[in-house]
Amino acid sequence: MSFTRDLSSPFQLNHCLLPLPPLLLSLFPLSGKFFIIRHVCRICHCNSKKPNTLIEFGVVIVSKVDLLDFVDWTGVECLNQGTSHSLANALKQGYREDDGLHLESDADEQLLIYIPFTQVVKLHSIAIKGPEEEGPKTVKLFSNKEHMGFSNVNDFPPSDTVVFSSDNLEGKPIVLKYVKFQNVRSLTIFIEDNQSGSEITKVQKLVLYGSTWMRREVETTDMKGLKKVEDH
Repeated sequence: MSFTRDLSSPFQLNHCLLPLPPLLLSLFPLSGKFFIIRHVCRICHCNSKKPNTLIEFGVVIVSKVDLLDFVDWTGVECLNQGTSHSLANALKQGYREDDGLHLESDADEQLLIYIPFTQVVKLHSIAIKGPEEEGPKTVKLFSNKEHMGFSNVNDFPPSDTVVFSSDNLEGKPIVLKYVKFQNVRSLTIFIEDNQSGSEITKVQKLVLYGSTWMRREVETTDMKGLKKVEDH
């Protein structure tokens, strides 16, 4: 069973249209975002000897969202960033929407960004916005590679490499090799060069899109308080 709904909307399950239980809203307080409920097991409502009783509820929720909420900011690093044009300008919400702010390289065109996460994520795509001439060109991504520096970044094969053209530096998501980013605890982004070959690289916006997994189980919960929307 696979379907998409806003968490506050009714959903179809076992031939009954039910409003989402307050129980789920308390377990997953993530309003305003859309999720894909991929697997639900043994909810007894219509065809049970004990109607209105939740015998077992196992749910896995997968959401393809902006992973900004799952960034561990205490460990974020960016090597060769300008003192007045830091990574926060391109990565943090509110900053990255401001066209007057950007991340800028310092000594040369290269940037090495390290982003740890507060939980394991699945990385699906990356979006970068940058100027036509100084925007990134060759971007290498490494999954779960810690303590990398400019001296050893070329010693490891990247999980994926994206070569941006000036046409796709408008902030649209670029799909990555999803199988390479299934259990990501941290991501290292190596911006190797820029569009014009100049010594300054600028990034106006950096967004990572992916999935987070959450599992919960609840047993023997009375569902009599749920109002049935439609009988079948």
